[in-house]
Amino acid sequence: MPRLAKAGSTRGIVWRAGVLAALWLFTGAGAVAAQGFSRPAEADLRLEWAGSEDRRGRPLVSGYVYNQRAGSYAVSVQLLVEALDASGQVVGSTRGLVLGDVPPSNRSYFEIRAPAKAASYRVTIQSFSYRTYGTGGGM
Repeated sequence: MPRLAKAGSTRGIVWRAGVLAALWLFTGAGAVAAQGFSRPAEADLRLEWAGSEDRRGRPLVSGYVYNQRAGSYAVSVQLLVEALDASGQVVGSTRGLVLGDVPPSNRSYFEIRAPAKAASYRVTIQSFSYRTYGTGGGM
């Protein structure tokens, strides 16, 4: 049975510092327009995005999904776009799909109409799966 670290012990301090650092990272403090993951299946996907407007002045979020996994396509990639006010509070959200597959060791472009004009946007991957395609060469 694992033992809990005693209060004030070096192990306890290091553990608490790690938990606080993880909370700081996952709550968006110091947020930048990129996303990485800690789980193995998602560790090979990365996002970059920027907010803009389309020709009619409607808010738009566009960017790339990077697939760093060699040999597997990321398919059915669903994104969540959240509009954030100046204090970082969510003022609207919408979902969108990356059209087509994200090739292995490559990237795919996406454009999703934002839910509202906002100070900034947060984009996260909500779901996806990996798929490999045969190489052909059959007789």
